[in-house]
Amino acid sequence: MSKTRFAIALLAGLGAADSLYMLAYEEGWIHSLACPFFGEGCNRVGRSRHARHFGVPNALVGVLGYASLAGLALARPQTPAWNARRRQTLLAISLAAATAGVYLTWEQKTKVRHWCFWCLTSTAISLAIVPLAGFSKTESSGHNAQH
Repeated sequence: MSKTRFAIALLAGLGAADSLYMLAYEEGWIHSLACPFFGEGCNRVGRSRHARHFGVPNALVGVLGYASLAGLALARPQTPAWNARRRQTLLAISLAAATAGVYLTWEQKTKVRHWCFWCLTSTAISLAIVPLAGFSKTESSGHNAQH
């Protein structure tokens, strides 16, 4: 596995854990979030009306997106066409996640008027994955691919 795909998988795993933590709070499975630097900001953002869009928790979308990124990054190389589609899909999902993260950061500032450490961390992770996905090399197929 390439170092780039390993980095994508690692970051996506961290993003999924972050999103699961937020989802646990948004859904009431845990009472409160630890919120470094922002006091009660995480709790306020996590239970605000802006924590859901179209009735779906933002954190659930995050879990699914990060899981998709990790799964694609960890998948064994296949045919050149499959590898190219994987690279395109990694880039598309990471761009969508980063765009959503930037929008949600704007919502925190302008609509909720509180900051959430976990939300900002998720956005930073999404932004970090984009160049990795965009510059990942296409791997050769075969069981002995070392990339």
